[in-house]
Formats: sequence, structure tokens, C-alpha cells
Amino acid sequence: MPVLGIIALLAVIGFFLIKAVYEDVEDEVLTELPTTEGLRLENIQFIQDNPDEGARWILDANEVMMSEDRQHMSFNRFHLKLEPENNYTIDLMGNSGDYDRTADEINLHGDLEGHTENGYRIFTDHILFKQKEGKLIADGPVEINGPFFSVTGRGLRINLEKETIRILSNTRTFIKKGSLVI
Repeated sequence: MPVLGIIALLAVIGFFLIKAVYEDVEDEVLTELPTTEGLRLENIQFIQDNPDEGARWILDANEVMMSEDRQHMSFNRFHLKLEPENNYTIDLMGNSGDYDRTADEINLHGDLEGHTENGYRIFTDHILFKQKEGKLIADGPVEINGPFFSVTGRGLRINLEKETIRILSNTRTFIKKGSLVI
């Protein structure tokens, strides 16, 4: 019996010694990070789920750089899923983006491709997501492909709450064969 007590006591002492050494190493590594850079992470998932801020969104990115004050975040090679309350979701993939927490805006750049759950695909090079307004905005060339038609043009406005998509100018529409019933 006394042997079991000694083994248990040694196990507890060993646990606290290992934990103390690990915490010292962790503190040392964190203090050696450059303070101007903030935090750099790889293969990260970030979830913004605040009903007062509009749509819930989930960001998966290969690389994330967060500012020291945690108000700005840049990311590369990403998948962003927008989930407005009681509305259809939009998935966006692209090369890079920036999140400004103070403005509640996400800027997405580079070979963007979006998918809606009702079968539409969106292609452009830049989209601004205004979280509080629940809107996606693009000013450059845009292409939308759906089950029944394709539309190209310049400028895009998507209202997530009203579930509307609008192309602003230079619009060209192609109706797919068999989709027009008269």
C-alpha cells in the first residue's frame, strides 16, 4: 500500500514539474515574437458568430497574420462561408483577404470564386463584405453562372438579407437552352 502512495505522489510531482517547464518555454517563445508583427498562424479556422453583427461567417485560411491589437487580420488562400440568419449561404474562395474588426469589413482579393446554395457561381477579382449591412460589393468585372442563365458585367451588389444580386453596368445575359419556357 505505501508503494502505491509513493508512486501517486511521484506522478503528481512529475506532472507539475513538466507543466512548469512547458509554461516557461511557452512564455519564452511568445516574448521572442516581434511585437510589431502581431501573430502569424497557419491552417486556421476563425468563426465570427455574433447575431448583432449581421451574418455569421467561418474563415478557413492557410495563413493568417493578426495585428498586435487584434483589430486587423490578413489571410491567404482562404475559404469564407457567409451564413446570414434565415437566408441562403455563400461560399467564397480566393487568394487573399483582410478583415478590419473596427469597420466590420472583409476585403477579398485574387481569383475569387463564390458559390450560393441555390446553384449560382460568382467570379470576380475583388469583393468587399460589409458585415453590419449584410452586403457584398464588387466594382470590377463580374460573372455569374446559374442553372438557367449566365450574366457578365461590371459592378456587383448582393444583399444577403433580401437575397438579391444586382450587376450594375455593361450587363450581358446568356439564357441557357431549354431554360426559357414560354
